[in-house]
Parts: sequence; structure tokens; C-alpha cells
Amino acid sequence: MPKKQALRDSFALALANGLLMRYQEVPSAAFLAKEFNLRTDVTEPITQESARRWLRGLAIPELDKLLVLRSWLDLDLNALGMPNVEDVEKRNAQLSKIAIKNQEAFIERTQSIKESLQILMTEVDSLEKKLVQKSGLTAR
Repeated sequence: MPKKQALRDSFALALANGLLMRYQEVPSAAFLAKEFNLRTDVTEPITQESARRWLRGLAIPELDKLLVLRSWLDLDLNALGMPNVEDVEKRNAQLSKIAIKNQEAFIERTQSIKESLQILMTEVDSLEKKLVQKSGLTAR
């Protein structure tokens, strides 16, 4: 069985178990969608079809929806092989630091290029003035 399908099956089983623990049965997809949508204001609502796909192991929700399910049904995402939320946040912070360093380096290089161009333009102006003086032409 491909790894993705195994993960979807594992999620469907964990979801069913979470629902069983909470409601003593695995409710319908309509019930799951309605209850999910009542518990979220940080993510888009889900459709009955999305809930059906989760229950049947045909799809895994996005991270923001997984977090809602985790808090509502006490799902252990780590047991599913899903990344730990704290690890994801830590990695995002590291990537942000790297992005900031890269941006700072880019700004430094840009500033250096700007300064070099200013020096070059000053030299071009100086040469142009000398050329005008030697040739007796008027400056533009």
C-alpha cells in the first residue's frame, strides 16, 4: 500500500476513534461537518463531502483543519506520522530567520552596488566636464 494511502487510512482510523470516544459512535459526515464548522473561526468551513472523504480515508485535512480536529477530538497527530505542530512552528521560525538574513544580505549588496554606481556617475560627470572643457563644447 502506498505511503500516502497508509497515512490517509491511519488518519481515518484516528478520526473514527476520536469520534467514538467523544460520541460513542462514528457519526455521519453531515454531523461531522456541522460540528467541525461550529468549532472553527480560524479556517474555512468544511463541506459534508470533505468530512465523508476524511472518514473514508480518501483525504487528509490541511494543517489548520487538523489542529481544529486535534483540539476538539484530542487526536494525536504525532501517532499518525504527522509533523509535530511545535516542530513545524520551530522550522518556520528558522526559515524566517534565514529569510531575514538573506534579505539583509541582499540589501547590503544593493547598497554597495548603489554606492559604486554613484561613484561611477561622479567619475563620468567629471570626465564629461573635462571633455567639454578640452573640446570647447557646451555641456548637455
